[in-house]
Amino acid sequence: MQNPAVTYSPAPIACESLVSLVSRCGASWLRAPLLGEVELSNPLGGYPQLADYADPQALMSKTSEAIALIKGARVYGDGIVLAPDGTTLVREVSLDYGRTAESHWLLQKKKLQMPELIAGQFAVLATALGGSYAHWLLDELPRLISLIEWGDLPDLIAHTQAEYCRSALKIAGFRGRLIEPVRRKHLQVDELIVPALPGWVGCVNAAHVQRLVNFVAPIQTSTAFSPERIYISRALAKRRHVINESAVMAALLPQGFICVHLEHLSWAEQIALFRGAKTVVAPHGAGLANLIFSRPGARVIECFSHDYVNGCFAQLADVCALNYSSIVAPGKGPWGRNPKSNRLDFTIEIEALLTVLGCQ
Repeated sequence: MQNPAVTYSPAPIACESLVSLVSRCGASWLRAPLLGEVELSNPLGGYPQLADYADPQALMSKTSEAIALIKGARVYGDGIVLAPDGTTLVREVSLDYGRTAESHWLLQKKKLQMPELIAGQFAVLATALGGSYAHWLLDELPRLISLIEWGDLPDLIAHTQAEYCRSALKIAGFRGRLIEPVRRKHLQVDELIVPALPGWVGCVNAAHVQRLVNFVAPIQTSTAFSPERIYISRALAKRRHVINESAVMAALLPQGFICVHLEHLSWAEQIALFRGAKTVVAPHGAGLANLIFSRPGARVIECFSHDYVNGCFAQLADVCALNYSSIVAPGKGPWGRNPKSNRLDFTIEIEALLTVLGCQ
């Protein structure tokens, strides 16, 4: 039953580009688009066998390098940017993975709670799923770096709960106000700074990666724990567990592999781990975003369920000049790509893994 004290506003009914919104609302560019609309036509680089498993959004055009200032713009939930009148959402900075622009989930809503008015000037860094590591690292952090390159940091709407988020803000020297994005929270800001997304999961490029590598350069890392062969466990994850992980490790231990739980490591320790690893075996998961810290030529073997195959880390490996292979669990019919199936547990085929590693 609806709370009679809560008032509502209509939900957005269409998408538009950042360029269109700036023009329509009389907004301004703090940093104008350098290349206008850039078509990203090859999202999976050297891995055409996974091309059908790319996010369709990776093929859409985007505004490159831009930073807009929009008076009265709105932010909904995890960083969805709405026009001041709330009628449209800015698609290229309002990600909805696995969907085309016309099917963005917010367009299916009929109404939203009325926005909370926020005084002052804020920049929106928050992105869809930015509360998880891979999306924060590859989607949200690049927006912070973009603002640093532009000038002084304003107050921020950003994910800040995790240790790596706080570490990044410390490196950036941030001392302003913070608003943590909350599901269904609707904000309207006096002045909203909107950095374009320099890249995102499934849509990275060499410049995107180099910025991230340069940003973490000041982090002091230890080589005390730096195994050359690692297996990334998902035993502590909430979903997508490897059913036969104990058997996988029994096969990998004689080959010199160490089992690693990234949840036990600080951000600096994760960076050091991937800097030192020569071979990484892992089920598909957020920890593979750390491949941006790997040395060129390092070997990566990513393991998938037959029900859910996602090519985002194959593309990242290609951009980072890594030696990438994938193993997909056997099953009937074509590989699955429904995002709902990414929760399913699965088995890694050990003989296939050892064959790829050259161990038999």
